[in-house]
Amino acid sequence: MRRLIAFEEWLNRVLEGVVTLFFFAILGLTVMLVVLRYGFNSSIIWGSEAMNYLFIYTTALGAAVSVSRGTHIRISCVLELAHGKLRTVLDFIVFGLIGVVNGVLGVYSLPWISAVGSFESPVMRIPMGVVHSAVPIGCGLAVLYCLLRMIRIVSGHHVQEGAAC
Repeated sequence: MRRLIAFEEWLNRVLEGVVTLFFFAILGLTVMLVVLRYGFNSSIIWGSEAMNYLFIYTTALGAAVSVSRGTHIRISCVLELAHGKLRTVLDFIVFGLIGVVNGVLGVYSLPWISAVGSFESPVMRIPMGVVHSAVPIGCGLAVLYCLLRMIRIVSGHHVQEGAAC
């Protein structure tokens, strides 16, 4: 179990590092585009497109990390009323449902990517499949985190996160 927890923590650090790097790239591009536009009446033609694609990946990866941290979007009022075994069972069900939804979304995104992924982006000329692959990557990571959390619940190593109602 220690290896599983260590793997989850390592994966979180890696993904949080990537998301942070992407955020800094978005910040840098934003500042550079503003300075170029208003200071030099110029622009980088691919800047806005790159920012959009970085934002897509940041959102997909960040959503997966939020599942691991227990900070994903949820209505926790009912969960907060439950305690003990009932709370543990509800947490297991919640992570199971989140995993199923992400799994279905990830699987259904694959035919869509294969249908439209060969088209190139208008400015950067990269295949849109590279951009759209953020969906199955993020969903796959979310499913992995759900499975890890469910294993931790079953083994008794689950930490219950709580949010105020």
